[in-house]
Amino acid sequence: MPRQPRFSKDDIVAAGLRIVRTSGFEAVSARALGKELGTSSSPMFTMFKDMNEVMEAIRMAAEKAFVARMKGVTDYFPAFKEFGLRLVAFAKEDPNVFQMLFLGKDARPEIAENIARECLGSVGQGYGLTSEKAGILFRQMWPVACGIAALCVRHPENFPNEEVSRTLSYHFYGIMSIIKSGEEVEDVKPLEMSKI
Repeated sequence: MPRQPRFSKDDIVAAGLRIVRTSGFEAVSARALGKELGTSSSPMFTMFKDMNEVMEAIRMAAEKAFVARMKGVTDYFPAFKEFGLRLVAFAKEDPNVFQMLFLGKDARPEIAENIARECLGSVGQGYGLTSEKAGILFRQMWPVACGIAALCVRHPENFPNEEVSRTLSYHFYGIMSIIKSGEEVEDVKPLEMSKI
């Protein structure tokens, strides 16, 4: 009778996420997983085809954790503000996982983008915006929230929560007032100081 494996797929994925959290996605290897689990690297390959499959399972677990973190975000008004605050908090508290999901070479930002679109859709309805205007709001707010979160990966201390909240509010209400006014925003082009 074959011996039962000591570790499950979930154990291996959880160990991989711990490595990502402490050392980054690039630090995950069969050897590092074995060390984290207190065994050799061979148990990985009795349950996974190869390291690519292990890495994908770790990424999927991280995505699931992120989506769980965003659960209920549309219950707030404005939902996008709550989304932005949670996105920044995630970047501050779990910078290596944030980097793996949204800034790495295999990043898949559409996970967060889909949640953000849902939030802005509910905001658009709450403020009486057409889907076109809600789309404008999304295209202006999304880079702001992502930009702040990305900056927090390296220097979270530069962005206290109150400042993040205020910045998101300024941008949201500034963009909203422009959208509501119906005015076009002039595309300001930089000029050399000598020509002014």
